[in-house]
Amino acid sequence: MPAVDTARAILSTLEDLGLTHVLYCPGSRSAPFAYALEAGAFGGDARPVLDERSAGFAAVGLARTGALPAIIVTSGTAVAELTPAVLEASHARLPLLVLSADRPGELRGVGASQATAQAGLFGVHARASIDLEPQEPSRSLVGQLSRALAAALGAPTGTPGPVQINVAFRDPLTPQGVRVGAESDGGSAPDPADEAPASFVPRPTRVLPASLAPARWEDVVGEARAGLIVAGEGASPRAAQWSLTSGFPLLAEPASGAWAGGGVTPFEQAIVSSPLGREVDTVVVTGRPTLSRPIHALLARPDVRVIVVDADTPWVDISGNASIVVPALAAPRVPSCDATWAARVRSAADEAASRIDALLAGGSGRSMLDLARAVAAATVGPLVLGASNPVRAFDLAVASLNGRHVYSNRGQAGIDGTIATAVGIALGLGAYAHRDEASAPRSARCGKHMDSDRAARVTAVMGDLTLSHDASSLALAAATGADLDIIVADDEGGGIFATLEHGRAATPQAYDRWFGVAQAVNYEALAAAYRIGFARAYAPSELASILRAPVTGPRLIHVPIERAAHLYAQARNALCEAEF
Repeated sequence: MPAVDTARAILSTLEDLGLTHVLYCPGSRSAPFAYALEAGAFGGDARPVLDERSAGFAAVGLARTGALPAIIVTSGTAVAELTPAVLEASHARLPLLVLSADRPGELRGVGASQATAQAGLFGVHARASIDLEPQEPSRSLVGQLSRALAAALGAPTGTPGPVQINVAFRDPLTPQGVRVGAESDGGSAPDPADEAPASFVPRPTRVLPASLAPARWEDVVGEARAGLIVAGEGASPRAAQWSLTSGFPLLAEPASGAWAGGGVTPFEQAIVSSPLGREVDTVVVTGRPTLSRPIHALLARPDVRVIVVDADTPWVDISGNASIVVPALAAPRVPSCDATWAARVRSAADEAASRIDALLAGGSGRSMLDLARAVAAATVGPLVLGASNPVRAFDLAVASLNGRHVYSNRGQAGIDGTIATAVGIALGLGAYAHRDEASAPRSARCGKHMDSDRAARVTAVMGDLTLSHDASSLALAAATGADLDIIVADDEGGGIFATLEHGRAATPQAYDRWFGVAQAVNYEALAAAYRIGFARAYAPSELASILRAPVTGPRLIHVPIERAAHLYAQARNALCEAEF
């Protein structure tokens, strides 16, 4: 069921029905619309817009001139960004369409990244809300679109206003067999992480009820030959103890919280992508691991027993492969894993470190992975990582974050509000310019991690689109006097998409138009406009001296980097041919 074919049919049908303008906000789930636009499925005015809120109000402006506009957004918080504009259009009786891309039904309510209840999100403010499950172009699809557009126009009777068309797409999200904008596919090699998972035989998931005492490890997990603990956002504070006692190595995403307690084995993606990863027979999952495809593939393997420890719903079990879900788990009393397994995994991590060192040493030194290493080495305080490439770069390339509190908005994995989030973290930890304890806000004096992080500057790392998306929050940083370094890794557009299938499916021109969406920003002037400090490092290697210099208050640090999308796959696959 080619998603791009459905996107073409939707756009061409809406154009036939009177759609005049399309404002496209870049995203991965919404990518079928980008490919359809690039192929000419819509003959009206179509243009990319970085910020969904801006796109929404631009559509309001278009509607006020008599145009009939549509805004296309990806799944998750991107849809919610349109709420103010939808309310304005509703009360002003202006017709506009919201085309929100969504996950298919099987990825809703299972903890999948960027999946939420977005169909009908605008409630009474939308004249109609249509939820389209993945489908082929058909007469029925045209009929549903006709009804949606009629509702937006207030026809045959009624009041004009906004209408949401929520469109679920299944993978693949790219055109099949042709590179968009090119005569051939260019011969790009497939990424092993994109390969289809092993055949799946359904098995029931047993869900244990909550209890006053944590479930016994011996009853739930038992013994294993090759076990792992995988920690995602919101991981249990018991994870390190589980690992220490059981012999299961602990693999953890940067923002899992597990690194603060130590005991984490680094380079999780390289390890599970290696031949050693194929030996894993048991995985204990804690928190929401949503960062990497290799981890998802591991948790989907039918030969792996998956134990999910989560007291809340929805727990993360995207493939439906979990054997058991338990609210809480006690540490084992004795080791429950093969005695040599942990040593082999540690050896694999050491080998990954060596190979990734060599990989980066042979490069330009100006990639996001180089920047992640430079920041980790030159700072000691809390880290706030942008939810796209920065958090992945730290996961792939940084050997240790032990003792560090690391934050990232991975709940919906959107780029929305990253600067404001970093300011809030600085305030919550007491990292602001006014240091008088007696007069500090009580919330700052009683912050969760105040004792360990009270005097340390917060360092936030984000891409240029993430910063541009939330630039107005620099005013909040200035007003609070937050002791905050905001590092903008500037690769001139949306580099995250280049590491996904879209980097291979689109020509450079099509990529830059619909996914890169580079913004022309003078960052030094931007910092001056908001009266915050500014510095520029022309390469990640220059960051150390900047970050270690004494400074107070907020500061914007501009670092031009290269996209170097190939490095992500090479770092992830660093151990693919290794033996342990």
